[in-house]
Amino acid sequence: MPVLSTREELRSVLADSQTPAISIFVPTHRAGQEIRQDPIRLKNLVKEAEDQLIKEGTRPAEARTLLDPVAGLVEDAAFWRHQDNGLALFRSPDIFRTYRLPFSVQAFVAVSDRFYIKPLLPLLMNDARFYVLALSQKAVRLLECTRDRAEPVELPDVPQGIGEALPEGPEPQLQRHSLPIGRQEHTFIHGHGVGTDDVDVVNVRRYFQRVEDSVHQRLKDERAPLILACVEYMAPIYKEVSRYRQILEPTVAGNPDGLQNEELQLKARPIADAHFQQARAKAVAEYHEGIAKGRASHRLDEVLTAACQGRIATLFVPLGVQRWGRFDFNRLALEQHDEEQPGDDELLDLATAQTLRHDGTVYGVKPEDVPGGQLLAAVYRY
Repeated sequence: MPVLSTREELRSVLADSQTPAISIFVPTHRAGQEIRQDPIRLKNLVKEAEDQLIKEGTRPAEARTLLDPVAGLVEDAAFWRHQDNGLALFRSPDIFRTYRLPFSVQAFVAVSDRFYIKPLLPLLMNDARFYVLALSQKAVRLLECTRDRAEPVELPDVPQGIGEALPEGPEPQLQRHSLPIGRQEHTFIHGHGVGTDDVDVVNVRRYFQRVEDSVHQRLKDERAPLILACVEYMAPIYKEVSRYRQILEPTVAGNPDGLQNEELQLKARPIADAHFQQARAKAVAEYHEGIAKGRASHRLDEVLTAACQGRIATLFVPLGVQRWGRFDFNRLALEQHDEEQPGDDELLDLATAQTLRHDGTVYGVKPEDVPGGQLLAAVYRY
């Protein structure tokens, strides 16, 4: 069972939505007595989904048939043996997907004409994930990280070390080369290939070009920041050959070969946190400036209209909060209800889905962290 971890996977969930689209979120556990309660929670949520389907007009027998694959997991001991902190299940007439989530979620069921995605924002958006690329003359590792863990990422055809990248051997040469390290210029003289004590910039660059080809194939559709872990002189060489635009300036300095994945993640996390805080603070400032200039809004009807038109650059939505109603895409008209009614949509999730479909950035935040103390906040592209 995969971990949902990329924007492309999220887009595929959105694209695969059919009617009826059933989304079920289950808090799960990796250890302890609570593990025994997880299947019971799913059983109760399946019953809730069945009730919602029938309420929406689906015949009871059809509702049960549609939910059979989900209900079958309740008694699947092997399925529950490999869980994480949360579970997302998506079911429609032709689709059944399950994803482990490395964070807890509220128990929740949604039945609509599309899958419900707002609970996934803590994992998928730009303020939650980052990559660490560990480089040395002997090895290459790419890690996909959250604030809590590090998962190795397979890099097909990546050379493991400069010797594998340059099987014909390094180009012998004698040259003087200066690289900025910190605030000083360090000059290296080298002339017998690449070793641990001499710095052959040309050959290291050739090695990194091979590494970059593999990294580019894996990250070409990504936006998450990338942090380099390497000795200092290697960082500017790799940045020179890389096509990835989200490489952060600070690095985890030193040879990474002796560090475990979790150690690299812990060393990189403060760098990532500082980046995320700066990006979020900038988005908040843009919202307040935009309100004054008519390029932002906190009104739900205006935000939904802008989201459907692809005009939202950044959206702040509160996690754990729902607003029910209907939005007419053709007339751009909003109807809100105090409680969920048959045929209703969760309007905050609708704004989220439309923003993501048009390649906007969404921050899932605590309700009290929405800028201006509003229900939601959006910054427009135009």
